[in-house]
Amino acid sequence: MKVIGMIMVLAPLVLAAKPVIDDAHDRVQTTLDPMMDRIGTLVPRSAREIGPSRLALGCEMLPRDYGDFENFKEYMPPLGIARVRLHAGWAKLEPEPGKWDFAWLDRQVNWLIENGMEPLLETSYGNPAYPGAGGASLSDGMPQGEEALAAWDRYVEKLVTRYPQVKNWACWNEPNNIDANTPEIVVDNNIRTARIIKKHIPDAKIGMLTLGTRNMNPFTEACLKLFKEKDAIGLFTWIIYHDYCPNPDDCYSLRVDEWVKIVRKYAPGLKIWNGESGATSDPHFSAGISSMKWNSELTQAKWDARRLVADLGHGFDSLVFTMYDPCYDYPERYCRHIPPYWVRTRPDRFMKRMGLVKCNDKLEVTKVKPAYYTVQNIATLFDATIVPKKVYKRIAPGAPADGLVFYTFRQEGTGIPLVAFWDASKPPVNDNEVRRTSLEVYKAEFKEPVWIDLVTGAIYRIPERMVINLKKGKMFEDVPYYDAPAVITDKSLVMKEK
Repeated sequence: MKVIGMIMVLAPLVLAAKPVIDDAHDRVQTTLDPMMDRIGTLVPRSAREIGPSRLALGCEMLPRDYGDFENFKEYMPPLGIARVRLHAGWAKLEPEPGKWDFAWLDRQVNWLIENGMEPLLETSYGNPAYPGAGGASLSDGMPQGEEALAAWDRYVEKLVTRYPQVKNWACWNEPNNIDANTPEIVVDNNIRTARIIKKHIPDAKIGMLTLGTRNMNPFTEACLKLFKEKDAIGLFTWIIYHDYCPNPDDCYSLRVDEWVKIVRKYAPGLKIWNGESGATSDPHFSAGISSMKWNSELTQAKWDARRLVADLGHGFDSLVFTMYDPCYDYPERYCRHIPPYWVRTRPDRFMKRMGLVKCNDKLEVTKVKPAYYTVQNIATLFDATIVPKKVYKRIAPGAPADGLVFYTFRQEGTGIPLVAFWDASKPPVNDNEVRRTSLEVYKAEFKEPVWIDLVTGAIYRIPERMVINLKKGKMFEDVPYYDAPAVITDKSLVMKEK
């Protein structure tokens, strides 16, 4: 403070204000009006309260310094997802041959475990410190040659002996992005990696392949034939794929349904995991999923919700990509199609708005996006007790059903049904136009039926005028639906009596 004559001039006060996680009933506000009485909001539960489920959270690319774990870590436990995917990052762990730096990864792994979460470590990528050992980024070649493979084996051994407490692992990320990574090379990498992990952590769960969509189905078949010939399928728990269809519901008919048939043919015991998927909250013109003019914070929330619930309905594990907005380098790779006004303050960097929390190019968190709360709602409702199960339902004769998809679940133990549904005919849009249908549900008990909007977490009472008792079920007349998931279930599942 300076005194000038009789006038006091106060220096600007800068507060290091941290965005708060909103737990109010109206934490997400949209224009949706289902024309029913709202009676509550889903109450979020933390990762420690929920425990393991079929959901996972992406926390990748940190070895390449695209984000700062310390800046966003506190937002992770309240989200309610226990399994967290990390890239281990050989090139950052061993910047020079024989010189190791585990401090940064120690902090991440230990903090997650201390806060009730389960890290999944992915061993990719390579390390240019060794000749032939590949690069440190996406779409680089895998280690090849005696020296490089010996170095890779030492790296994996060093990694697993340092983190025996980590039980979830995966191999190389999206190896099929380039032709140089042939099925023979990829299978060899996966097997040698898995054998080292299992040698030191016999109860480890390991994901194989982790494929992008490029040439996914024929590549998978070629790899699975090799895994089977080498009697190595038993090393793995999951087979992992990634998908980013602009319409999240299209991926199944376009390639995933056929891909599942291939997997079941060669490895019926493997669990399927959509190990990376998400939408952007802004268009950035560098990829199909992010180049749509409809990209917004609302459509991100809708897209993520449709993908997660549909994956769960198919019986898959599902990961939302990603926790934070990554700040990419490689502008020549990622920024070719971006108008100058998107580059902003750092022409050498580029913000990819796929995070559940928004970050700036200083890697600081600036806000919590609506998608965070939507994913939190899904994590809270779809815990490990909610499993995909047959609930007999049909659209009432003569009722409209434009674009409707349905996924049905039950809570284990109680048998309480959940019927999730939405308009899947096109990608999500920025309005909330409600349509109506009539739905008959059989062999499912609803004492007090409620309708839940997963984007906002809002719980609505289904009025008696909309419910008709059938001989072995109920008909819900004029049920609202739109282009984001709604769930019909029983009030007792989501609202406890005080």
